[in-house]
Amino acid sequence: MADKTIDSELITLTDRWPGVARLVSAGELPTGGMTGSTHHNVETAIYGPGEKLCVWNDVGVAGLAGQATFIYLQYAGTDAPTCAVKQICVPGSATVWYQVTNDPDYTTAPIVTGSALACVALSAMTDTYWGWFWCGGICPEGLVTGLGGNFATESNVAAGMICAHDLTADAIGLGPVAADTEASIGFALAADAA
Repeated sequence: MADKTIDSELITLTDRWPGVARLVSAGELPTGGMTGSTHHNVETAIYGPGEKLCVWNDVGVAGLAGQATFIYLQYAGTDAPTCAVKQICVPGSATVWYQVTNDPDYTTAPIVTGSALACVALSAMTDTYWGWFWCGGICPEGLVTGLGGNFATESNVAAGMICAHDLTADAIGLGPVAADTEASIGFALAADAA
């Protein structure tokens, strides 16, 4: 089947990454926001691996009211498809827990659907560079406008738990939790659309 999509306001993510998120106000965000050039998609980490921030989405800009959690990770997609905004990433190393990839063929999970750890790229990412990823709560499209709109799905998402799935386009997207070997990464409020 062909991949489908689901609107950003119809999904939430469950933060299963280690550590506790620090609750911050919009005025305490990193310089330039979550995708500021001094700390996001940079060669040298500016924040600690796995540091997490929880912030209220700016509904005056876009999206729904609610908290969103961000995590600071290293994108390691050597053989992966080009990483773009809104792509699902999962652990990509068997030895370095904070490295993530969007390549469904190169992950530490036995299959992509087995990974309970997932996050979403806030922008295009360069291989081995550091940056923030959305990992929990409502879609923070008021804080990262590029996250608004449609996310790719496997074509059979219904309202309920969702997990990371290998898409037709050789990338990781969202799909339903259909078996006890599949780990939930969040929740869909409605079915996907064509």
